[in-house]
Amino acid sequence: MKRRRISAMASLTVMAIMSGRAWADDPATLDPNRQQAIDAAVRDWAPERDFNGVIMAGQSGAPVFSHVQRLAEFDGTRSLDPDTRFQTGSVDKFFTAIAVFALVEEGRLDLDAPVSAYLDDYRPDTGARLTLRHLLTNQSGLPNDILKAFRQAANGEKEAVDALDVTSAVADYASGDLKFEPGAEFDYVLSNWLLVHLILERVTGLSYAEIRERYVFEPAGMHSSGAFVHDLRETIPATDNVAIGFEPGNPAGRGDYWSPRFFVGSYTTARDLLALDQALVEGRLMSKQILDLFQMHQAPENA
Repeated sequence: MKRRRISAMASLTVMAIMSGRAWADDPATLDPNRQQAIDAAVRDWAPERDFNGVIMAGQSGAPVFSHVQRLAEFDGTRSLDPDTRFQTGSVDKFFTAIAVFALVEEGRLDLDAPVSAYLDDYRPDTGARLTLRHLLTNQSGLPNDILKAFRQAANGEKEAVDALDVTSAVADYASGDLKFEPGAEFDYVLSNWLLVHLILERVTGLSYAEIRERYVFEPAGMHSSGAFVHDLRETIPATDNVAIGFEPGNPAGRGDYWSPRFFVGSYTTARDLLALDQALVEGRLMSKQILDLFQMHQAPENA
């Protein structure tokens, strides 16, 4: 049976309205017929999936209704609430892309410039062929060598992996021989995003966590979002009301997935994701012209 982890980012859902134990910010702003229809749909949907998390709906960036179900941690001592913070997981790639496009608009990055234009110490044969566009669309051809870091950590080398800075991590885990010509295929590779982080840091002179704060969280008004090292027990700065992942019925599957220090993760809330969506619509993160480019689907024919 496939294992299922609870309180991961997948449990933080900004998609619907659910009845039951719920908080209404301003129920009068929601059409009653629409509320009842979504209510009925989610009543069927949630039990089938043993849902554990937050479901929230908004209008113009403001929550009109939210539902919270079940636990924030495996021991059952804490329940979730509408403002519980969750690990973002791969949603952080969305934040990374927003920062890139904001810097494109500032004229500091070019999606089609070679990586070597920003990283003069990156291997020249690959750096001359790779671009940010390849990395952001997972068409780089880089092998997913960052998985080696997690295997090393699991095999007793956690301290050595954790001691690496972003530059060293890129050298070890995002500099492998290309598997295919950039742009020819789609391959979902975490190493792409580590390389993007390094480019962002070199161009701005800021850490990735600072970049994310400046170009995403602050302009979007995401006041309950932030960074963590390793897992949500080490938030920066320290914060409470976080959801800690677990696998029901598996004592060994307690605690969030560990990530190395060089890959500083993020957390957010359902309310903040609504704020982010509205900020994009209102042009507070990038202009409409850049947003249209940001939203463009780009994939090879065989993807």
